[in-house]
Amino acid sequence: MSIVHVTTKNELREQLKTKRIVLLNFWAEWCGPCKMFAGVLNQLNEEFSSKVKIIKVNVEKSPDIAAEYKVMGIPHSRLIIQKKIREPIMGYVPFEKLKKMIGV
Repeated sequence: MSIVHVTTKNELREQLKTKRIVLLNFWAEWCGPCKMFAGVLNQLNEEFSSKVKIIKVNVEKSPDIAAEYKVMGIPHSRLIIQKKIREPIMGYVPFEKLKKMIGV
């Protein structure tokens, strides 16, 4: 399964209808740390796509979604486990640390 990019609240709502753990990632094209973190997300997707669904939101294309999740800086991620939104993950996180945070 591939990483999903959404631009509207309706698309996001549909993508959140999953039994998998969701990692919701907010980013922008010009953001250096976001590009670094994208590599970690790609690795996570390759190894754990059956357990974790990665949804990316570009904050410049979807400021309404970013505002709803109170994104003040990027990269900014949220884990959604069993429909519960967890504390924000701020900035770049190395792969091994992210795996532990998710519990995979």
